[in-house]
Amino acid sequence: MVERRADSSSPARLASFGSFLRGEDGKVYEGWLVVAAAASVVSLIAGFFFYGLGTFFTEFQEEFAWSAAATSIGFSLRSEVGGIAAPLVGWALDRYPPRHLLRAGLLLSALGCVAMSYISQLWHFYAAMLMIAVGNTASGGQVGQYVTATWFRKRRAFAMSVMTFGGALGGTFAYFVALAIEQFGWRPTLRFMAAVLVVVAFTVGHRVRRRPADHHQPLDGAGDMQARASDHEIPIGAAVRSRSFVLVNLATLFTDFVRVAFVVHVAAFIESDLGASKGLAGAALLIFSIASAPGRLVVGLLGDRFALRAVFALTMAPFIVGFLLLAVASRPWHAIVAVLVVSPGFGGSIPLRPAIYADYFGIATLGRVMGIGRLVSTTGGALGAWVLGRLVDTNGGDYTTGWIVAAVLAAVTVPLALIAKPPTALQARHQAV
Repeated sequence: MVERRADSSSPARLASFGSFLRGEDGKVYEGWLVVAAAASVVSLIAGFFFYGLGTFFTEFQEEFAWSAAATSIGFSLRSEVGGIAAPLVGWALDRYPPRHLLRAGLLLSALGCVAMSYISQLWHFYAAMLMIAVGNTASGGQVGQYVTATWFRKRRAFAMSVMTFGGALGGTFAYFVALAIEQFGWRPTLRFMAAVLVVVAFTVGHRVRRRPADHHQPLDGAGDMQARASDHEIPIGAAVRSRSFVLVNLATLFTDFVRVAFVVHVAAFIESDLGASKGLAGAALLIFSIASAPGRLVVGLLGDRFALRAVFALTMAPFIVGFLLLAVASRPWHAIVAVLVVSPGFGGSIPLRPAIYADYFGIATLGRVMGIGRLVSTTGGALGAWVLGRLVDTNGGDYTTGWIVAAVLAAVTVPLALIAKPPTALQARHQAV
């Protein structure tokens, strides 16, 4: 049985919320400023690249006559190269100031945007995507999670949940990216995105820093909550060889297959198959991003009361229903309804995976466990974007088969998640001292 976090449902958390923000000196705890800065950067990266790049899809197809599969490879590269780069980013975070790494990542992402604004060949597009992929990894959620962990111990989970909301709000940027493409064209829009990234790198970026050992405010700031600690510390070798690890990561692979396929293709589907304007397609991404945010909160509450694997399986239900609705959609508003259905499952699946990794395998090797997990999940995402694009090409531009396949894979994830029980034998053998 997954151990419950005793402090997570206490009424005292709400009653003492104000004290969460202040240190013992009465001033706002700097850790929260770091969280806010990291969330802002994550929001920008998510909005411009995770959500926003999908609005460029049809522009590339129309101007260069590229197939959906060939175009999808570029998006798959961004996902997969980002996963491969994650261990290197983790190594750099242990050796260099995070704000320097973040700035380098934002500047590399900006360079990728500028390069993409001048593309004329397919390989130019792929090269620009490679730069963006590495830049995103060096400046996105991995860095934000790392710095947040250095500022918090007792309130780390709460701080992480606040930081991840940056990604949930990223769809607001995607909407404006779509409007900019419609008004000014895709090349100028990419150059403007690059300019914004440069400005953020040298303004907000300086706040994203590791907590100094001699910081004048105590760790966590004010408050009297008890620190959470894992009662088991499973070595990385034993963790990755366990049945639980394999099943969790298989479920993760299929989850990101359908998640990324949806994000990359839904705007193009609404625009090309259903005849909507680019602005409406971008609005769908905005609606999706905002509607996915509450799913994180609801799933967090459920995760404190029920087995995480069961809650993980539950998050697949909105995907299954939503994809089937997309398969039969004939008007733009049908797709908007489907987007609203998918959103809570999408948002809810995000905080569950790190929670499962921590509860199952402990915190001693959590970074490496999550790093391997991210590589697996990005492989699923890369396959999802390409496979759905390939199915569209094979079916003469029709998305119906692709959405049905996505629904089936989401359904396959349910039993995988349910049988991925905690490695209780390993946990018993590796009790923390």
